[in-house]
Amino acid sequence: MSDIVRALDPRGLFNDVQRAPLSPRPETLEGKTVYIINSWPGETHGFTNVEKALDAYLREKYAGIRLEYRTRLMYSSDDPPLWAEMKQNADCFIYFAAPSCSTTACAVTWPARSIERAGIPGLTVIYRYLEEDALMSQEREGMRIRLAETEFPCTNISDADLSDLLHDIEDALLRPLSEAEQEGGIYTPEQPPRFCAEGTEDELQEFFQENGMTDGLPIIIPTEERVAEMLKGTSHAPDEIVITQMAPEGRIVTVEKAAITAVMAGAKPEYLPVILAMIEIMGIDQKHHQTAKSTNAFSWMQVVNGPIRKEIGMNDSVCALGPGGRANAVIGRAHRLALINLGGSEVGVNLMGVQGNVSTYTFAFAENEESSPWEPYSTSRGYSKDESVLTILTGGWSHCGNYMLKPNLDEFYAAVKTFEMLHGVTILVSPLRAKELCEGEGCRTRKDIEEFFCNHITMSIGELKAIGIFDRLIVPDYKSGTHEWDPSVISLPDDAVIPVFPRSQVNVIVVGDPQGSNVVQGWAQCNPHSASIDRWR
Repeated sequence: MSDIVRALDPRGLFNDVQRAPLSPRPETLEGKTVYIINSWPGETHGFTNVEKALDAYLREKYAGIRLEYRTRLMYSSDDPPLWAEMKQNADCFIYFAAPSCSTTACAVTWPARSIERAGIPGLTVIYRYLEEDALMSQEREGMRIRLAETEFPCTNISDADLSDLLHDIEDALLRPLSEAEQEGGIYTPEQPPRFCAEGTEDELQEFFQENGMTDGLPIIIPTEERVAEMLKGTSHAPDEIVITQMAPEGRIVTVEKAAITAVMAGAKPEYLPVILAMIEIMGIDQKHHQTAKSTNAFSWMQVVNGPIRKEIGMNDSVCALGPGGRANAVIGRAHRLALINLGGSEVGVNLMGVQGNVSTYTFAFAENEESSPWEPYSTSRGYSKDESVLTILTGGWSHCGNYMLKPNLDEFYAAVKTFEMLHGVTILVSPLRAKELCEGEGCRTRKDIEEFFCNHITMSIGELKAIGIFDRLIVPDYKSGTHEWDPSVISLPDDAVIPVFPRSQVNVIVVGDPQGSNVVQGWAQCNPHSASIDRWR
């Protein structure tokens, strides 16, 4: 008979929720100004026909109603100027989401944080298959944003269903608040227990699978003894809080919870500082919360620099991005398990990738610093050469390159420009190709090589306008004063040729076999965030 063991619960802890009441509803829409907000530009959100019908319905029924249409260029970003404009002018709002998991979450988040709290009543229109994602965001935000739902796609919605939807929108704008919608105060969710289950190892494997606590592969059962051994990999106390807002749902993560994840992934104790740095990064930026739940298929590239690469046996050479390296595979896998258990990612709820992405299983490797002609990638992130550093980049749905055997890289540049979303690029260069670029192109420093690729991946202003990148990225960058791009590009003519990416979003990393051929790959990975691994030793 197999031994009975108990498994520690891997799930992150819940923060207290500050509940807030909805804004009071008006008695009528006559003479009111209603802001209609679209999450996406163009008509890809699929609600155009609904909006046209809604426009006609409201104008016919309510005398003097004013409808103001606004489109979010970046659905995941805060928009203080729009919220301020609405606070001054809007009586109500209708926020249309999109057939996207992260967009639907944001279409609940921003009304809760910035519109209803400003005293403006309204609702969010969503696709019914993303309802659970919207409800999860409602719970997290502590506000019962009203929802009107329809099937996807709704481009051919029946007259009867359209009529029902219009009445649902109208009702959500006017129906007086219920007692539940007026609740305030602090709500403390029930926390996961210390132990989630007991049984044989085989029984617990099934328990973790059936309860959505794995990535689909078998795990190491996180017993108290195994987790205690894992904790020897750090000097930090088990109850120390690593982050309070783990992506995607903003959970609290302690050192012990991180160690549970490390055990499940198959880590050795010496890997734990890397995994702790990973979890730290996943609580840094709100964008991780949006990309972690998507109908797209985002993944995260983890790059390790510094002495710990060799200490724990990370692969930076032959097949570094492939199978065979335990440290690479486990550290990459730990990221996905952390999103699932520590952050609350659930397939079919807030993880709705239409096709998914194989690089979400594991995508971690070390830079081959010894074979690189340039200083380590981490130095461009502000760290010293002798410091162990983890950098995580986000994206991962597009990839190009491999054997670029021709002397020039024209085909590579052309391929990178076909990436669907031109937010940034990470270029993985084999040691031989790095040597060729250093000696043949004069790229002697990291700044040289980053500028080299930046200046060769170019498009005209007219081309960038045609694919929407100019309006969606460059114009907002200019208006916000961020100036990732040179501000002068705003006034250039359409035939002017400029770099597709700002240099800060062109990342060059040397990885691969020093004896291999001159391989180069491009990945749609950008927005790097780094953390010291040494801090977690």
